[in-house]
Amino acid sequence: MLRLPLFLSLLAFLHRVKNSDGQSCSATTDFSGEVLVQGGVIVNEDGEQRADVLIADGKIVRVASEIPAESAGRVVDATGKFVFPGGIDPHTHLAMPFMGTVSIDDFESGHRAALAGGTTMHVDFVLPVEGSLVKGVKEWEKKAEKSKMDYMFHMAVTGWKDQISSEMETVVREYGINSFKFFLAYKGALMVSDDQFVKALRRCKELGALAQVHAENGDAVAEGQEEMIRLGVTQPHGHALSRPAELEEEAT
Repeated sequence: MLRLPLFLSLLAFLHRVKNSDGQSCSATTDFSGEVLVQGGVIVNEDGEQRADVLIADGKIVRVASEIPAESAGRVVDATGKFVFPGGIDPHTHLAMPFMGTVSIDDFESGHRAALAGGTTMHVDFVLPVEGSLVKGVKEWEKKAEKSKMDYMFHMAVTGWKDQISSEMETVVREYGINSFKFFLAYKGALMVSDDQFVKALRRCKELGALAQVHAENGDAVAEGQEEMIRLGVTQPHGHALSRPAELEEEAT
């Protein structure tokens, strides 16, 4: 339970965004030069401490128990507030088409919501376009033109052929994306077969890339979904009934 009544997400507070004219501006004010965030309680993964934070041109240059106010041109009073590092969300799906729908938040609305809550960076999943990983990356780069915060990409692999194997290297070497997602579920949409998955894992090892897995027995899940439909169980709880824990255990 939080002991202080107010919050200040430091990196979100400092993060620079674009206004409607495409000009760079701060989410709250101008933080060029030196800024001192004074009097707050800094919260990190290893604990919390009462300390001041000195920022120079958008970078944290000093953290100390007491930094004189004259050290900076502007002082932000964080008394009574927690000072958090900006959050990183490693798993997002902005403006993503999926099985006849598209996720409602895009790289503008999703980013504004994230920044409001103190998340200042995320990693979004790119889907192949027309069977091509490279086309997928280019499509997601277009989606991200309206971005308001930092982002990176994971790359989903939803099938297998020589082109995919080749493009995995292109994605790593030329686009800097070094993590690939494989779905063992969503049959007929995103799912890869076991033999495709094994080939892709070998390719990841060759490239030094990270493999991520949605681990379920997709064939059994698909059968479970059909059974739920036959039984007329089409309410939300039918989703859970169609994929019992044993199917995730088997895939894992």
